[in-house]
Amino acid sequence: MFRRKVCKAFDLRYEQTRQHAIIMSANWFLWVNLLFSIVILVRYYFHPRESLSIPAGRMDFSHLPLFAVMVISAAVLYILKYSPDRLSRNIWTMLRVTMLILSLNWCLVLFLLFSSGGRPVIFALASILLLTGLIALYVDALAWFLFSVPLQAAIIITSLVFTSYITVVNVLAYISLALLVESARRMLNTWFVLAIHREQENNDLIQRLEIQANCDPLTGLANRRAFQVMLDKTVQRASFQQGDSVFSMLMLDVDKFKNYNDFYGHQAGDSCLIQVAESIESAVRANLDLVGRFGGEEFIVLLPQASATDAADIAKRIQSALSMRSIEHMASDVTNKVTLSIGIAEWSVGMSSSQLISRADSALYYAKNSGRNQYQIFYPANDQQTEPTAKQA
Repeated sequence: MFRRKVCKAFDLRYEQTRQHAIIMSANWFLWVNLLFSIVILVRYYFHPRESLSIPAGRMDFSHLPLFAVMVISAAVLYILKYSPDRLSRNIWTMLRVTMLILSLNWCLVLFLLFSSGGRPVIFALASILLLTGLIALYVDALAWFLFSVPLQAAIIITSLVFTSYITVVNVLAYISLALLVESARRMLNTWFVLAIHREQENNDLIQRLEIQANCDPLTGLANRRAFQVMLDKTVQRASFQQGDSVFSMLMLDVDKFKNYNDFYGHQAGDSCLIQVAESIESAVRANLDLVGRFGGEEFIVLLPQASATDAADIAKRIQSALSMRSIEHMASDVTNKVTLSIGIAEWSVGMSSSQLISRADSALYYAKNSGRNQYQIFYPANDQQTEPTAKQA
């Protein structure tokens, strides 16, 4: 079947894009955590008196959570790199749990900094962590909250514990930071959703244009251009396989259709062609054969993996399907119902697509000259049709 529905699965596209985005940004965020913790440790060990403005000997345990951040980040990066399915539910859950564990370790770092006199760098460190987390995790609200909420809670709790650090300026700064990152997350997520929505609209438009370019507007079948492209590909593939591939073609013509249009009118003629197209589609092999409208009242069918004998069986089914519809045609001198004349041609090695169409058209011409309402097979041996025809009463 050639007809296709335009994809409207925005929710599916959004979820897939969001998953890809969080996997990519999680990699970056883990590297940031890893490098950031390394920088702090290096400064601590090589410049203990200047590191983070903390007196020497006052940060004996602060390196432990930093080591934990390094180990966790490196381990998850390794898992993501070698995971066979990076979008599995287990990976998704692992990333969220990782964000919570990293956040708790950074909370411990902040608490140790508070307790050891490192108040001047607390706000800067927390701001850097929250902003990098915002950039990486805004597409996944749960992962973002698992990382940011413990950090913001740690700042408030440690401020209450070390009451000497509480000032109006500090309180306003913490509140402003929390409002800033949350409003930024909402804005970034809105832009993200808008971008996916625009992308989906563009894809839908491209798909509609593609269908319009390749689809006959009346019958919904492949138009001549689309059919020719598929036929050329089939000929090329069959030629490459050196004769191991076989396929055939049907050329169909509605008998006395001009008389039908003159007698019943063009609207009835359009309705007749639609019913004929539906009859052909119902009789061919689903998901294998391609039915197209060749022009006017002529139709064409590409039959992969079908010999001329197989094509004759399909032609019989098409005639039978159309006969069952019993479309009245009082202006026909063949019969009082709409009928089809069918030409059949089988591809052979070295034959071009235009030659195959020409042979099917010759067989159709012979069927029409032999009384219509029948099929004829083109035989290249004697360049004529000698197969007994199938005729509908």
